Amino acid sequence: MRRFSMSYLTAPVVSPLESIRIASDVGYDHLGLRIHPTAAADAPSPLLGNKALAAECRRRLDNSGLTVTEVESWMIRRGFDLSHSAGAMEAAAELGSPRLIAVADMRGAIEQAEIEDRFAGLAEMASGFGLGVDFEPIAHRAGGTLDEALAVVAAGAPHGAGLILDMLHIDRMGISPAELAMLDRSLLHNVHLCDAPPKPADLETMVRHSAFDRDLPGEGALPLRAYLAALPTDRPLSIEIPMLRLANTVLPQERARRGLATSKRLLAEIEAAG
Repeated sequence: MRRFSMSYLTAPVVSPLESIRIASDVGYDHLGLRIHPTAAADAPSPLLGNKALAAECRRRLDNSGLTVTEVESWMIRRGFDLSHSAGAMEAAAELGSPRLIAVADMRGAIEQAEIEDRFAGLAEMASGFGLGVDFEPIAHRAGGTLDEALAVVAAGAPHGAGLILDMLHIDRMGISPAELAMLDRSLLHNVHLCDAPPKPADLETMVRHSAFDRDLPGEGALPLRAYLAALPTDRPLSIEIPMLRLANTVLPQERARRGLATSKRLLAEIEAAG
């Protein structure tokens, strides 16, 4: 049976306790949290340095049967400084054994060799906390082809690094279902599920779709059936559907509910079709 995880971006709320409540109330099996700030302007997570809050989160996770599958998000930039990561890794480890997610800076802002070197250091540091790190390739960012992403993951392989793929970015990178089917399954721990409009020609729209404006599964233009058929069926599907166009009219819990409902409907249709 497919398991579903509520990604942070689907229902972005500040409080991790509220995230746990939403995921539990809606009926998810897992959830993702943002603990490490992606950008310098991001507000720090309330979990950082707060062991009492971490303990309460763990208690509620245990009571609800939820687990945290992923923790966002390490942005590998030029001069990436690992010294600021220990607090976020410690907080993540107190919640179980989630996979950390790393992405790279914009294409042209950092070289491939530095991404590989910094990612290897990140994976080594995370392993000291009992955690693994997955690299997520994004088409408009450095490391944003499948070959580049696999080279980054290989650099962290001695420390259990993996690859996380997102349906939108699979499409934007031009990865075929046949290429997906050939991937080493052991690298894949979670898969991000969403739908999206057709691939745009301009960078600005591509970034907007990625960060702010995706579609519910089955309501966009992505060939989700082909992608899902090519990927392992025993990995959690992390529903990641940022929809800021609804931020002022639809509460995070309702967006999470719609994401889960449409995902289950899509999977039911695929199973019925054989």
